[in-house]
Parts: sequence; C-alpha cells; structure tokens
Amino acid sequence: MYYYAEVLRGTRALRVIAIILGVFLALALIFRLWALSEEHHPEAMFSALQSSPTAHVTTRTLADGTIETTVSDPVKHVRAVMDRRGQVFRVDVTLPPTNPMTHYRYYSTGDLSVDRSNRGGMSHVVVTRQGSQNNIGIGILFAISCVIGLVTATMLGGVLAKENDGHLELAWTKPVSRERLAIASITVDMATIVVSQLAMFALTLIVVLMFVWPHLYANALTPWVVGLAVLAPLAWYACLTAFSASLKRGLGLVCGLGWLAALMVPSIAGATARSSSDIGITIHTIFQSIAYIDPIAYVSFHGSVEGGGLQMRTAVGTIEFSVLMLLVLTIVYATLAVLQWRRVEA
Repeated sequence: MYYYAEVLRGTRALRVIAIILGVFLALALIFRLWALSEEHHPEAMFSALQSSPTAHVTTRTLADGTIETTVSDPVKHVRAVMDRRGQVFRVDVTLPPTNPMTHYRYYSTGDLSVDRSNRGGMSHVVVTRQGSQNNIGIGILFAISCVIGLVTATMLGGVLAKENDGHLELAWTKPVSRERLAIASITVDMATIVVSQLAMFALTLIVVLMFVWPHLYANALTPWVVGLAVLAPLAWYACLTAFSASLKRGLGLVCGLGWLAALMVPSIAGATARSSSDIGITIHTIFQSIAYIDPIAYVSFHGSVEGGGLQMRTAVGTIEFSVLMLLVLTIVYATLAVLQWRRVEA
C-alpha cells in the first residue's frame, strides 16, 4: 500500500482528536454530576422548606393524578406549593426577600424554567419543568462538528509540503506516479477530516443526551447546512495544501498566516459593507472579492431580512450558494496542489 505513511499520519491525527474529545466528554460528565446534584436541584429547596420545624405540610392527589404538596410556614412567612405528575413538576414559592432561598441557583435539564418576581414586598419564585422533548436540528450538530473538522484540516494541511521537506526523493521511489500519490495523500487526509467530524457529531449527541431527551429534526435547509459543515474543512484543507505545495520550508508559517488572513478577510468585508466613503467602498470591494476564495468566509454567518423573514447567510451569500462554492473551491484547490507538486524539483 503506497499510501501507508498517509494512513499512519491520519491515524495519529485522529488520536489527537480523540484526546480532545475525551477532555470535552470528561468536562461534560463533571458538569452533569455537579449540576444535577441534590444541592442544585429545585426539589432540594422544596425539601428544605418541608423540613422546617415550624412548617405545616399537607398533601393531596388531584383528579388528574397530580400530587399537590403545600407548605405553610407562618413563622418564616413562607408559603410553597408543589404540583408533581411523573417527571413534570411546578414549584410556586412566596417568601421574604431576605430569605437565602430567594437567590437559590438552579442548574438542571434544558426543560427547566425559573421565574422570579416581587409582589407586595415578598419574593415570588416559580420553578417549572415541563418534561417535554427538546427540538434539536441535525444541521446544528453538524455545524458544531465543523469546528473539529477545521482543527483536523489545519493539522493535516500542507501534506505535499511535508513530502518536500526531506522526503521528496523517497516519495519518488514509490511505484506510483506523482499525481496518483498526491491524490491518494489528499484523499486519505480528507477521509480523516470527515471521520473526526462524525466523532464530534456523536460526542455532541451524547452530551445533549446527558441533559435533555432531544427530538432530532431535519428540514429543507438541513442538507445544505450539513454540506456546508462537511465541505468547509475540506476546502480549508485543500486551500492550505495548494498554497504550500511548492514549499520545502515554512509550512507552519503558511498555516498561521493563513488563519489570520482567512479571519480578517470576511471581518473587514463585513465591517466596510455599509461604508459610504470612497475608501470604504474600495476596501469593501477588494476584501469582498477575496472572500469568494476564502473557505473560512463561508462559515461566517449573519442574519438578513428577506421576504419578510430572517434569513441566515454567510459572508458571501446564501447557504445554498456557499455549499456549491465550497465544493468548487475544494476541487480547484486540490487540483492546483497536485499540479504544483508534480513540477517540484528536489
């Protein structure tokens, strides 16, 4: 297998990504255990009110099966009512503003809501958990995975420049043409990037399941968002590889300055978009033109009002247009990288 070294490089990159994802998972587990501990749960406050020696507690079952528990503590001027039915509950508490429980902090699942108000010199706190499913778009999960994809793309970018740095003669000894070796190297790296994104997708879903029971949904825009999330790292990888294919030194500089330029281009184009001066318009025209060949510009989002509704757009246009452009950029940059490398001399 003439691309064995490329597979090893991809495997090493995936190990690094696995360590990063492992750290994220560990942090999520720690927060989950801490956030849902008894001291941060809304029922802990109600239990504390019930345990007061001056509290009078009554419990009854309503017609619909809801268990209603009422706590009346005239000494502490506290009154609380908790309605519970399965995992759904509502806690309604009235107490003096000086009571420490007025500022109680709650950390729980995404279906928990807390409402605080003041009435007649008393604090009123209502904590509700609906127990409903939380709608989460599949496109959102893929959009999050795009971050890891860009990290992996940066790690693997410039694969041909790495061959130029002391390995060019060895690469030529492989029983395969330069073009085929370059294409194989790029293909293996791109597959690695996609695998890293799928791993991030799975991790994000696991973390979500720790806190809520999600209802995953897709709509007409989902395929385009998924395409954008997958193609952006691939286009960025191809861009770094194309701009470094002829180099024998300085790959790190290309990656570092590449990120700086890629972030500055859409930022300057956006900042000068509403400029009315000739200089501002000129600067906007220049940087907006450059943005079309900047893969990072296609993941720079902003909202715009079109047709009476809010539409999400990238720094260069609609999401649909951005996906098509990223596909073109991936092919063009990868082709330029291969054509450059075939002309490199030792």
